[in-house]
Amino acid sequence: MPRATLFNREFDTLKDTDKVVDATRRMLLHRVSDLPVVDANGKFIGMFKLDRLLAALLPAAALVGYGMPDLSFVSDDLAALCEKMRALDDRPVADFAVMPDQVVHPDDPPLEMVLQLYRGANNLPVVSREDGSVVGVVSARDVLSVLQAQEKH
Repeated sequence: MPRATLFNREFDTLKDTDKVVDATRRMLLHRVSDLPVVDANGKFIGMFKLDRLLAALLPAAALVGYGMPDLSFVSDDLAALCEKMRALDDRPVADFAVMPDQVVHPDDPPLEMVLQLYRGANNLPVVSREDGSVVGVVSARDVLSVLQAQEKH
């Protein structure tokens, strides 16, 4: 019987040249808020994160320091936000990819993965030490799923 792991080996990745419009469709399809981004050689270069995309829709004043506490004075309505989003559609995901504060490796102890999720990671990329490729993704949902399945055995 194969050894159980906390991370999911079946996951979607984005190429750094993929367009934002395609990435957002895939995020909606897979119900995730971020996806790993790889270069042409399959090496992990960062995460395409929904919060970075949302930041591109906000006025710059909302992002500086602690930002504006209230944007009710800004007249952007839903149509204006849609227009801003459409303007981002053809940009490559590499423009939005960020290196997460933490990555984990396949041989890391399960407790280390749980610790990083507890500290606020949404989806942790599981990156090979040998070649820098993404071999999995671990989320709190993955951890709960594995723990529930192990409980039944």
